[in-house]
Amino acid sequence: MLRFIANPWFVVAAGAIILMCNMGIRQTIGLLLPDINISLDISMTELSLGFGVQNLIWGAVSPIAGLLAERFGTVRVLLVGGLFYALGLVVAAIAESSMIFFIGNSVLIGIGTGATVFPIVLGAVGRQFPTKHRTLALGVTSAGGSLGQFAYAMLHNQVSTTLDWHQTYLLFAVTLILLFLFIWPLTDEKRPQSVAAAKGFDWQAIGQALRSRDYLLLNIGFFVCGFHIAFLTVHMAGMVSYCGLPPSVAGDSLALIGLINIGGGVLAGWAGDRWHKPGLLVLIYWARACLIMGLLLISPSSELFYIFGALMGMLWLSTVPVTSGIIADIFGTKNLASLFGIVMFSHQIGAFFGSWFGGLSIDLFGSYDFALMISAGLGLLAAALHLPITPKRMRQYQMSPA
Repeated sequence: MLRFIANPWFVVAAGAIILMCNMGIRQTIGLLLPDINISLDISMTELSLGFGVQNLIWGAVSPIAGLLAERFGTVRVLLVGGLFYALGLVVAAIAESSMIFFIGNSVLIGIGTGATVFPIVLGAVGRQFPTKHRTLALGVTSAGGSLGQFAYAMLHNQVSTTLDWHQTYLLFAVTLILLFLFIWPLTDEKRPQSVAAAKGFDWQAIGQALRSRDYLLLNIGFFVCGFHIAFLTVHMAGMVSYCGLPPSVAGDSLALIGLINIGGGVLAGWAGDRWHKPGLLVLIYWARACLIMGLLLISPSSELFYIFGALMGMLWLSTVPVTSGIIADIFGTKNLASLFGIVMFSHQIGAFFGSWFGGLSIDLFGSYDFALMISAGLGLLAAALHLPITPKRMRQYQMSPA
């Protein structure tokens, strides 16, 4: 039994379950926007802005949580983050005014998400594996987020006829028990904590990364990733409603994205261990742009959204293991949590604009067309930005001491 627990793949499984809860809830509550809009009489622009602020807070907390995890231990940070997450869901659930809902949904959930998301979990997982297997391990762990999106979207569809949005928030809060049960395998007891605590934060490594052109390109690319993810998760229900389709199409489409990306995330990790990682990001962002243009140009139908969900599922969170793998290849795993946390902050700035801009687009122009065009254009930009990170540059990093 002890031998099984000591296996690094058990850490991968625990990390995947934590991300399943974290991302599953976060990606699914956007389906409740139409009900919240009516119940609390908040405009879609205001609701979208609130979800955008949640993404900003999440992004701002991520690098700080990564630094704290490297100094005080992963388990402590995850425990505190989980408590904030659960409290935020409860406060939002009992809200009877827009202000209380904002405090719970935007502030508290934003803090909780930022302290339990990819940088902290992947930082702990990445330290368990050598370079040749690391990206695959990160891909399997990241797939937990996709599994959560599928599971929670299906859960929402099952309870949507019997539970209102208040009760759904409370149900999601109860499911966070799983997160707390699987935190302990990510303990950092094997690391010399006394030395780490004495040393403090490695600001020199962070400064070196911020002076790296390739690291900055990864930040800009992840901004686009955040824009795509937030726009689609927050406004999928709105787009489906705008097209005159049944509400269940939105939940089923998000569930399909999550289900397919379980394989997509693992495949991206497997491919990242074998081929040029920045080249994979070029392909992912280009394919995303093409799919988003398909939503704009093809006549809407349930079948279109399901096909979109299946194809987008191969690309959805596939950027996470590849991007984190590139950072580990360039800078090593010692500061992976904090360095990927900074990239995640860029991701969440993009998520703020993706969430807010979708609501603004429907309120100003009466459709999502302009937001879809911007999303597709950003996808092409992100694809181009990763071209300068050539195989030669990556070989130079691998030959340099981490």
